[in-house]
Amino acid sequence: MEISFILGVISIILIISIYLLLFPKKKSLKKNIFIAFGACIFSIAVLVFPLLEYDNTYVKSFASFIYAMKCAGMGQDLSVLSKINLETTNGYLHFIVMNILFLAAPILTASFILAYLEKIVAHIKLALSKNRKLYVFSEINDKSLLLCKKLQKEKSATIIFSNVKEKTDINVKGIKLNKKITDITFNPKSDITFYMISQNEEQNLNETLELIDKYKDRDKTKIYVINRNEETPTLLDSMDKGKITVEIINEKERAIFNLLDNKPLFLNAIDKTISILIVGCGNIGKEFLRDAVWCGMMPDFKLKILVVDNNADKIKENINVEMPELLNNYDITFLNEDVKSAKAIKMIKSRHDINYILVSMDTDDKNIDAAIMLRRLFLREFDREPVISLHVDNEYKQEQILSLSNEKGNKYNLNAFGSITELYDYHNIIDSELERLAIKVHLAYDPEDKDLKRYNLREYNKRSSRASALHIKYKLYSILGDKFTEDMKENQKVFRSMYTPEIEKLLSRNEHDRWNAYMRSIGYVCASIKEVEKYYNKTKHHIHYLARMHPALVEYDKLDSVSKELSKITSRNIDLKENDRMIIKKINESIDL
Repeated sequence: MEISFILGVISIILIISIYLLLFPKKKSLKKNIFIAFGACIFSIAVLVFPLLEYDNTYVKSFASFIYAMKCAGMGQDLSVLSKINLETTNGYLHFIVMNILFLAAPILTASFILAYLEKIVAHIKLALSKNRKLYVFSEINDKSLLLCKKLQKEKSATIIFSNVKEKTDINVKGIKLNKKITDITFNPKSDITFYMISQNEEQNLNETLELIDKYKDRDKTKIYVINRNEETPTLLDSMDKGKITVEIINEKERAIFNLLDNKPLFLNAIDKTISILIVGCGNIGKEFLRDAVWCGMMPDFKLKILVVDNNADKIKENINVEMPELLNNYDITFLNEDVKSAKAIKMIKSRHDINYILVSMDTDDKNIDAAIMLRRLFLREFDREPVISLHVDNEYKQEQILSLSNEKGNKYNLNAFGSITELYDYHNIIDSELERLAIKVHLAYDPEDKDLKRYNLREYNKRSSRASALHIKYKLYSILGDKFTEDMKENQKVFRSMYTPEIEKLLSRNEHDRWNAYMRSIGYVCASIKEVEKYYNKTKHHIHYLARMHPALVEYDKLDSVSKELSKITSRNIDLKENDRMIIKKINESIDL
């Protein structure tokens, strides 16, 4: 009895230990122990208690407990089955249940052991990963699975998924840990890239701030954080990130930049007029409007935009608050109507030169319906096919729309964009051609920043360089015209052969127009010389970054006069035209596409 007692106690301790290891932190320690004991006692009471022949109830209960532990953990014989009375219905059912449990016991035990060993192996792999690249995801979801497809092929890489629930049915290669990403301890010599990729964007930001505080003195550390909040860049720019590089993934911004790069606004333009129709001006539509204004600034081209939305008046008010100088400086018309209303159709027909349409309402089905209607309308009225790009969340619908045709096999030629598969493609997030070109543009302005410290210091620097890089294609098209091809290297080669001082001046002026539109699109307003005099003593700079005021937001021909006044205020030589000239020279001389 003493040996049985000792073995029973050991079995209990083992079962509770395994349970706590397999289900850590899900509940409090007391609750875990209570559940473990409760499960054991319930099993004994139902299955074993009626079979034992002790008279004393307490002795019978205790003996039942020991017997159950020995059967589960130490190979006790199954002679207890022979004591069950099979002549009664209850006895027969009891016999079946006991057999099932005895058959299941080894499987359950093996499952517990394998799960436990898997955790041990995962921690060993993590401890031995100092010479490997670590890609650490804040959770397993569709986005992280898409990104890690390419990463898994790197021989020196280890992928780690944090915050993995015990009962996940996702089968993916990598170390899975049931810990928050901020609670995992890594080898100090590891090269780590964190992906804050939860659907909860506030959580992404909070955990990013915690990781920065924890690892800011650590080399070879980068954080990608998914967050669309307008003020997130300001928050992250203002904190000391130490040696860490932080990359903000704004999904709507990335989607629009990719669209403007892959489907440029000048496609199908008539008489050098970029005429845009935006149907639906919510998050995606407004981002497109913001970026289309500066992207559409091309020499000798006109730009006009028509926005059709049921809430157009309210959207216009919001834009005037967020971007005070945008609507007053560019040809943007708002129509407060449904796109299928008679008034909207009449307005659209009056703009026969529309060459580019963006459709982004609140559902994929509405977007598809409107896009097909507009395609038919332009074919019927003008026998033309403007570019029609529609925002589609569903990846399967996106694939279908790209090949959409009618019953006769005639293609609608609709461009669907914005699905998760497209956004989280490796080459859009991690290995982006546009990002590489943006870095080249930055280095053209700041050749001493070879380690990219200043580039990574502020999100403003990166976004501004991306915008300038994206617009190079538009500049080359404006000069090459019919000679322009899809091969950007060939386009640049032809551009360099055509380059003259006149072209340099033309494009310098255009670059300033583009920059003006870009700055207005992110909320900057023009600061007068008197206003600069007032804030210069406080800011020690002619630009007021906090108030978003910039004295260079004037016409190109006024820059020399403003430069003179600013040179007096700051007691240093300022030439506001230099940056405009520099980027054009570098496209010709050193920036290779």
